[in-house]
Amino acid sequence: MRVLAYYGKNDIRDEEWPRQKKLPAGSVRVEVRAVTLGEFDRYSYLKGMLPVPSIVGGAAAGLVTESTCDELKAGQPVVAWLPKGAPQGLAAESVSLPSENVFPVSEAVSFADLSVLPVMAELLGALGKASGKERCAVLGDSPQGEMLRQLLPLKGLSLAKEGETSDVTFCVRANHVILDRALEVTNRGGFVQVLSIGDDSSWEKWPLALPKGLCFNFDTAFGRAEVEEAAKLLTGSGLSFAAGRRIFIWDDVDPAFEALGEGSMVTLAQEGFPEPYFP
Repeated sequence: MRVLAYYGKNDIRDEEWPRQKKLPAGSVRVEVRAVTLGEFDRYSYLKGMLPVPSIVGGAAAGLVTESTCDELKAGQPVVAWLPKGAPQGLAAESVSLPSENVFPVSEAVSFADLSVLPVMAELLGALGKASGKERCAVLGDSPQGEMLRQLLPLKGLSLAKEGETSDVTFCVRANHVILDRALEVTNRGGFVQVLSIGDDSSWEKWPLALPKGLCFNFDTAFGRAEVEEAAKLLTGSGLSFAAGRRIFIWDDVDPAFEALGEGSMVTLAQEGFPEPYFP
């Protein structure tokens, strides 16, 4: 099967790898139509943190081709995301996943947009920790940061204005400047959620966070509930993925990863496949 394999920075190869023959119990096989690369992919790609070789991509959309569970049937359009600790990514013609990492969709949305839903679901998981807080800040620029700003009011949260302090501060592409700023603007007893790491993430002021009672968190979790919520928000709230996202065909590997390195969120779509059909 065709895969996009990582061999180091500036070395992504379009290759043929063997297809997994036997489908494990409780799993589904998905024919991937689009895969989206976000902040984690960007950082891992730039820093050389992925095993060599390995398939890239943690968020995808496609069609079920084989299933060992009753809920998911062949031909069903789905969103797919990687389980924790998965050895390989989703940028492949066909992938096998546990059923809990596959969500069926029933709205007529393009595969390219559907593949962004796990990225949005991760942000929704982070926003869930801010429930009951009054004001949030978003520091750092990235497509995920812009998406987070769009999601805040939809979750009943307010965005801190310039000069205001926050109860929860979200940091995207966090470097020492952003982390220092988070320390300044976050109220005593609040918490800072680091969603992604920047190119310069060294920071020597961790002890200064302790007197303010600040909690720093570097991990976010999401599952089917967040993916389902993301799907509803996508179709019902007018969310836009336009800021900072670029869509490429599968063959444009080099320009796609150049755009990822420059800071875009990148979606790679297979050519020759129709968009989902919903009767």
